[in-house]
Amino acid sequence: MIYLLSMANTINIRFPFRETYDGGVFDSTITSEAAYQSDLISLLTTKRGQRVMRSKLYSPIYDYLMEPLDTITEQELRRDIDSKVREYIPQIEIKKIRFNPDYDNNALGIKIIYIIKEYFSIEKTLDLSFPTEIQ
Repeated sequence: MIYLLSMANTINIRFPFRETYDGGVFDSTITSEAAYQSDLISLLTTKRGQRVMRSKLYSPIYDYLMEPLDTITEQELRRDIDSKVREYIPQIEIKKIRFNPDYDNNALGIKIIYIIKEYFSIEKTLDLSFPTEIQ
């Protein structure tokens, strides 16, 4: 006997993608908190040109990966990340962004502390790592 779970109890597809057989091909989120985090990860890992017909929907992080990580670059990147998040996910307010370059592994770690406005002041943390090598 095959049981199919209803997708009606889900909000969106979890990002990064995970395979599931519970109600669909991709794992999905069931809480607003998880949905916003998936949306944030999706936005910040989307490269320029990946979204056809939505040319402004991309992460500014990739524009800075080959730049020296000095104070000016950090300030500009913070401003650009905050601007993109306000434009595409206005329910999230970024409180702090920290950069952690990992020169040994050619990566840039980014820690984002944010709140979901409808949940008042509950802070959430998102850790991302971007390879700095051209691929």
